[in-house]
Amino acid sequence: MDAPAQAPAPGAAPGACAAQDRPTPMVVMSTGCLFHLPLPQIAAIARAAGFAGLDLVMGSPKIAPGAEVEAAHALCPVRVVHAPFRNWSAWGGHLNAWRAAVDLAGGLAGENGCGVHVTLHPPAGTLRDAIQTRWFSRAVDLPRLLGVAPGVSLSLENLPWAGNGASLFSKDDFAELVAECLNKGLGLTLDVCHLGVSGRDLLVDLGKVPNGLLRHVHFSDAQGYTEHLPPGQGALPLGPFLARLGQTGYGGSSFQGTVSLELDPSQLPDVQAQEGEADVVRVLSTLRQGMVAALAGDPPPEWGGRQQGARTREPQAASG
Repeated sequence: MDAPAQAPAPGAAPGACAAQDRPTPMVVMSTGCLFHLPLPQIAAIARAAGFAGLDLVMGSPKIAPGAEVEAAHALCPVRVVHAPFRNWSAWGGHLNAWRAAVDLAGGLAGENGCGVHVTLHPPAGTLRDAIQTRWFSRAVDLPRLLGVAPGVSLSLENLPWAGNGASLFSKDDFAELVAECLNKGLGLTLDVCHLGVSGRDLLVDLGKVPNGLLRHVHFSDAQGYTEHLPPGQGALPLGPFLARLGQTGYGGSSFQGTVSLELDPSQLPDVQAQEGEADVVRVLSTLRQGMVAALAGDPPPEWGGRQQGARTREPQAASG
C-alpha cells in the first residue's frame, strides 16, 4: 500500500498548495460521495484516505462562505467547486446559482493562493429551462459575464444524452459540447460514467478533446444505466482511460488537471456502523491508490471494463 503522499501534511497552512506545480493529474474526492455527512467530517475522511483535495458539490445554499466550508477547507483544500445542478430556485435562479459557485470559488482561490475550478452543468434544453437555455445559447465569454476572479477557471460537464436530439445539443452531442466550450471561453469537465450511460466510447471521445480543453474528470463506473459505481463494479474501461490520460494525455497534450472520485454514498460502508468511518477510509484509500496507479500506467486489472448489459430505457439526468 502506498503512502498517502497527496494528502496535506499535518500542520500545513489551510489550503496549502503543495501540489500547485504537480506535473501529473491531482486526485481529489467529491463531497457527493458522503453528502449525508457534515462537510468537515467529509473533509477529514478525504484527508485520511490521502486525497489531494475536495470537489465541493453545492447541493444546498447552506454550502456557502462560512465556518463549515472554512473548517473543511482547512482539513482538505477545495480544488473544485461543482455548481448547483438542480433546485436552482433556492439560489434565485440558474444564473444566480452559477454566480454563487463562482463567488465561493473566488474566495477559496484568494485564500489559498491556488487555482479553484468550477464545473457547470449546461441547461438541459427542456421547456422548464427555456429562459436559461436561451440566455446560454447567446452568451459569449462566460468567465467575464459571471465575474470570475483571478485563480478561478470554468468548465462545462457532459451530461447523459439520449442520442435522439432531445438534449440541448443534437447531431453529435459531444462534438457540440466541445464547440460550446471553445465558443464561450470554457474548459471541459469529462464525466466518464455519463459517457458510459450515453452509449459512448470513453477512449474514442477522449481522443476528440482539443489540446488544453480538458480541465477536470468525474471518475466512476457505470453498468447499463446505473451510475456512480466504484471502478471495477461496472462495464467501463476506466483503467485504460486513466492510463492514457496520465501517460500520453489527450489530443497530443498531457493532462495536469484534477480527477475526482464521484460515487453514490450507497456504494460505501455505513459510516454509522461500528468501525464504519475506518472502513470508509480504507475503501476510499484503496480506490485512490488504484487511481494513482492507473494514472502512472499500471491500472488495477479489474478496471479493464466488460461488455455492457442490455439497455432498457433512455438515460436520465444524472446526480452530478
